Amino acid sequence: MRRVKFKVVRVYSYSERCSAFTRGNYTLNYPENSTVRAREGTLGIAVFGTREQAGRLINSDSSNILRIIRVRPVGRGKTVKLVCDFPNEYALDVFYSGENEPFNVKMKPPPGTIFYPAVEVLE
Repeated sequence: MRRVKFKVVRVYSYSERCSAFTRGNYTLNYPENSTVRAREGTLGIAVFGTREQAGRLINSDSSNILRIIRVRPVGRGKTVKLVCDFPNEYALDVFYSGENEPFNVKMKPPPGTIFYPAVEVLE
């Protein structure tokens, strides 16, 4: 059985836990005891190998809306050198299109980031 990984989510209510750093059509919901699949054509669902790595994304200002949940990865994980620097839908569209963007939308991913095609939400 695969090892548990950790995902940072934005909490709106008990039943609505969404992608913490994406907006628009790229946002995914993470209900408890469900399997969530990445949007086609994206890097996948970003998770962290340790709770400590995930915790680095949560600062004291956002700790009331960002939470770390446990997930079990589905499929083969991959690491990447660059991710989109802006969470809005336009920047993500530009990033995934591969076009020459009018501004730099790329950055190194946070340490420990692994992308999977899907995850099983454990909590």
